[in-house]
Amino acid sequence: MNKLLIALIAGTFAAVAGAQGTNPVTNPSPAVKDKQATVDAATKASTETAETRAQEAKGVADAKAAKGTPKALPTKQDKAKAVDAATAASTPTAANRAQEAKGVADAKAMKNDPKALPTTKDKQKAVDASTKANASP
Repeated sequence: MNKLLIALIAGTFAAVAGAQGTNPVTNPSPAVKDKQATVDAATKASTETAETRAQEAKGVADAKAAKGTPKALPTKQDKAKAVDAATAASTPTAANRAQEAKGVADAKAMKNDPKALPTTKDKQKAVDASTKANASP
């Protein structure tokens, strides 16, 4: 039993002593110090400067100035008129329908045209002919 207690005490002492050795937070290495310096420089560069504060103040002033302006479509009637105008602009007219019908008729007329190379053999012959014609001597 005494040996067990001695082993536990020695183990605890070793663990505590090892934990107090090199702590990267309290005793950083030179490489870590270089990284910290780089991070600090980047942080200082991205923090607020007089220019960013001036831009922010200008934005706040612009927002306050625009706060009192009336809305473009203040009532439901105005909004409904705008929707009706947009809908009327996109609604197909007689001219659009006639043009669409002409396109459909042209597509149907071209549907029955025979293909230039209807079979796989014809296609292969055309490929072989162009390969021979373009082959270098």
